Amino acid sequence: MPPLPAAPKVIRVALSGTVSGGAVWLTRHFIQYTGTAPTNAQLHTFDASVITAYTAQIVGLADADTVLTQVESIDLSSSTSAVDITAASVAGTRAGAVLAASTCTVVSYEIGRRYRGGHPRGYWKLGTQSDLTNPRTWSAAFTNACNTDIAAYFTALEAAGWTGAGTLTQVNVSYFSGFHVVTNPITLRARNVPLVRVAPTIDTVTSVLTRSSIGNQRRREAFIA
Repeated sequence: MPPLPAAPKVIRVALSGTVSGGAVWLTRHFIQYTGTAPTNAQLHTFDASVITAYTAQIVGLADADTVLTQVESIDLSSSTSAVDITAASVAGTRAGAVLAASTCTVVSYEIGRRYRGGHPRGYWKLGTQSDLTNPRTWSAAFTNACNTDIAAYFTALEAAGWTGAGTLTQVNVSYFSGFHVVTNPITLRARNVPLVRVAPTIDTVTSVLTRSSIGNQRRREAFIA
């Protein structure tokens, strides 16, 4: 697959951690800035703010077995833009029995554009047994708490800009549009291969909406764009 195109003035933020038994969780989102690009040192300070915001707003939604261990931020403006990885050790504080390592909460990042294939979303390792209405559904009280606290998390990040950063805004980055069919010359089996855009489409996230259906992490162990 060819390299993905640059996304000017966009930071990709990935939070990852562990649960018992060595399982790994990951959630990722994008922040756009309007001012000057961060240096590596400034991005490190920004990542510290991400950890602070997670500690203030998110740990109360995560069980004690869920630990944030790392924040990685990459400026997607070019292949030489700033990169930072900052270690963390932040355990959740929510009461209740822990759920399966793969269980997660799906949060939709609402944008103004509609497109085939769904919508931007984040997979957060949140919730306990006490937050279930049934084996397939989160309680309304829990999803409401997620909506409030995750929105507050992003508000904190948007206030954590470096000197000259300008305005920070949560966005989504779309790299693909449509597909072309590739047929294996031996098996004659066809598959759809996504087409990479010449330039990514960047949409502003207008709100977050926690889904009531229980999600699955699906082995999100790599920072795949």
